[in-house]
Amino acid sequence: MTHPQSRQTLAPIDLPPLPDEAVAALMDFLHEIVFQFEGRYFGQLQRYDADHTP
Repeated sequence: MTHPQSRQTLAPIDLPPLPDEAVAALMDFLHEIVFQFEGRYFGQLQRYDADHTP
């Protein structure tokens, strides 16, 4: 398995204004994506951090 040399830094993006309801729905969606991503790749994330922590 290959490991990237370093983590890339993303450039900030200019997000448009949104209605409160849309912001809340989007945040719920993003939390769910992160929750599922961590559940699926937790072992790999732990391994990567262990390999790249001084």
